[in-house]
Amino acid sequence: MVWGFVLPDSYFDRFDTPKYKAKNPVVRALIRRFVERIHGLFVAANPVERVVEIGVGEGFLSGYLSERFPDKSFTGLEPREEDLRALRAKFPRIEAKVGSVYDLSVLEPPYDLVLCCEVLEHLPDVPRALEQLGSLGARHLILTVPHEPFFMLSNLARLKNVSRLGNDPEHVNHFGKAGFRRLLETRFQVDELTTSYPWILALVRP
Repeated sequence: MVWGFVLPDSYFDRFDTPKYKAKNPVVRALIRRFVERIHGLFVAANPVERVVEIGVGEGFLSGYLSERFPDKSFTGLEPREEDLRALRAKFPRIEAKVGSVYDLSVLEPPYDLVLCCEVLEHLPDVPRALEQLGSLGARHLILTVPHEPFFMLSNLARLKNVSRLGNDPEHVNHFGKAGFRRLLETRFQVDELTTSYPWILALVRP
């Protein structure tokens, strides 16, 4: 599959987040491959009608999926109202809600699929977050985290966060593949655990 066909440069250019605005062709190739893996897990999770993404941001993932699968219903959750303005402007079909991963009462479950990508590494209480994600009644969840130590090594290679040995300041958790599986298996059955450098992706079910 040709990356540019799946996710053209024009899609990246719609976003303001620095990692998406970056013109570095290697970074974009890695993100394209990551999105392709998300797409594959999304297909594997079918049948899917209602999707919610926790930590939706500007909508990079849900926006792509909502345009590729226009017959599906998408909801996105972010902690602050101001963070949802860009999402609403770019993807008005995605229902935007303000809420915390620790309190999902604003949502209207059950959903068929929960997306939670690049969120768990930021959270001081991951077990509590997983409990909340599991409460949404979804048949499947797609969860992703940076794959360490490769994510930090990639930062070092780009001379990013050098004084922190490549660790992003907001990352309070660090996951290897085996450790991430053990964590998920405390609450979910892992159907697929794969990598897309430098990330780990999992398709799980309660």
